[in-house]
Amino acid sequence: MSLGPLRSIVKSLLLVPNGALKRSLTAEQVQADFITLGLSEEKATYFSEKWKQNAPTLARWAIGQTLMINQLIDMEWKFGVTSGSSELEKVGSIFLQLKLVVKKGNQTENLYIELTLPQFYSFLHEMERVRTSMECLS
Repeated sequence: MSLGPLRSIVKSLLLVPNGALKRSLTAEQVQADFITLGLSEEKATYFSEKWKQNAPTLARWAIGQTLMINQLIDMEWKFGVTSGSSELEKVGSIFLQLKLVVKKGNQTENLYIELTLPQFYSFLHEMERVRTSMECLS
């Protein structure tokens, strides 16, 4: 087997979770993406179950990486309720939109993140832990 096709497959397998994290995809959407890429239903279901288990941790890690590399200048959030969607179960679900203003070198950049309510509470808990740690250090 040539390395070219294998490299392409591995790259696709890495890009799907990366893109899913950036776009806050649900486990069902991740499963659909893997099926579109040609994975069997069984393997796509396995990946989606793992995504459901690990997505909040990965989101916190990604935010942590952003905050480590870039200085956080400001943060704003807005709560919202989904009033219309092509997916009936999403109607009425609560979400949170975060706007992070970070300093990259001499420039500032706005980063936008959308979180479900459980993801927000997990993020809030982590931020409270950070605040407590910073208070202990000062």
